[in-house]
Amino acid sequence: MMMLSDIFVDYSWYIALAHFALAVALFFIVNWIGARAISVGYMQMDIVIQEDTAPAFNFLFKVLAPVVFLVLCAVAFEAANLSSFNSNIYFITIFYWLFRVLWILCSSRGSLTNWVEQFIYWVASIGLSAWVYSLIESVEQILPSPRSLLDQLWILIIVFVYSILNKVQISREGTIRRKTNYINSRFLSFRKKYDGTIKEFFHNDFYEALTYSIMIYEDFNRPVIARWIEYARFWLTKKPHTLGIMQVTTNEYIDNIESIERAMRIIENFGNSFIEEYSDSEWREYHTSVSSAINYISKKYNGGGYKYSSEIQSIFDVIETNYTNVLPLIQSKRKGNNDNQK
Repeated sequence: MMMLSDIFVDYSWYIALAHFALAVALFFIVNWIGARAISVGYMQMDIVIQEDTAPAFNFLFKVLAPVVFLVLCAVAFEAANLSSFNSNIYFITIFYWLFRVLWILCSSRGSLTNWVEQFIYWVASIGLSAWVYSLIESVEQILPSPRSLLDQLWILIIVFVYSILNKVQISREGTIRRKTNYINSRFLSFRKKYDGTIKEFFHNDFYEALTYSIMIYEDFNRPVIARWIEYARFWLTKKPHTLGIMQVTTNEYIDNIESIERAMRIIENFGNSFIEEYSDSEWREYHTSVSSAINYISKKYNGGGYKYSSEIQSIFDVIETNYTNVLPLIQSKRKGNNDNQK
């Protein structure tokens, strides 16, 4: 108990609040940087299975980002003559990981998360932060002198080891299992809630499976917390927003059911456009697969490119096993079949 009292003796509520606000800011900064670091191997949480081509980079980025941010904040507080805010500044890292866990749980991504891996991140990141804080407390000036920088030749060794470890390939079996389980669990949850609405509109396994695929992906990228924020912005600005679980653009309030109903009409219209465009085309035989229709409709639905359609396809491939009669919208004449529409 003495140790805890020693820790919090100079840790006032306003310092803790400032550290928590910085931790939340760090969360969004890390996500923003990570989304733009994909080209150098950053591995984001996603529904679609991806190859982790840079495991060392991902580990160092996730562990060290809070530590680097902590040091920058300490330097800023010192420069602004607010050294009191450096008291227990390693709590920024603790708050950061707590907020990240809360975000994962509130966005229903717990089943996608490798908690053993996350625990390793927590221990490494928080431990390093506490160690860095002990160094900050023991020096009069945080920024290093030029001479001390020259003495850190061991950094070259770290870079060398990093470059070797970054070539190590990690097995994807656990990731594949978690993501498949996540997709199936979300599908079963959504079907329990919205099966009546969707079956009443569609009497076609392809359209049903595609609707659920888009729903799962949109819900993943806009979890309920993010949708609450969108509703708040909608009421404040009175401007068109993407609302509801299906992220339909509208200038009036709609709930999840209305969002699904509008989305199904959109999906049906794009499906009809696909049939009209290619059923009598010289390229008909190139569009007689289920994946061709998914690619066409999902691109039109989102207005995005290949990445969106490929991720919808990956989700569709998992939940398709729950249906018995998923047929392409345009069937091959070579098989002597007729077009299968809604």
